[in-house]
Amino acid sequence: MITQRTLRSILPGKIARTVMIIAERDHRPSLEVLKEFYASPVYAKLEQEETKFWWMSPQQLANEK
Repeated sequence: MITQRTLRSILPGKIARTVMIIAERDHRPSLEVLKEFYASPVYAKLEQEETKFWWMSPQQLANEK
């Protein structure tokens, strides 16, 4: 079962892969994309267990961005 607490252990890898996908797709520096991602509505939804965005693949998250 995923809780708000266990979600914290899932997010770093998912965020890293999502940022890599966006950076490669858009030909942009990873650090720039990472900063934008943390400020995005997608990240706001991802960090909330009840939205179930954590269930999405990194590719799906990148497409939402």
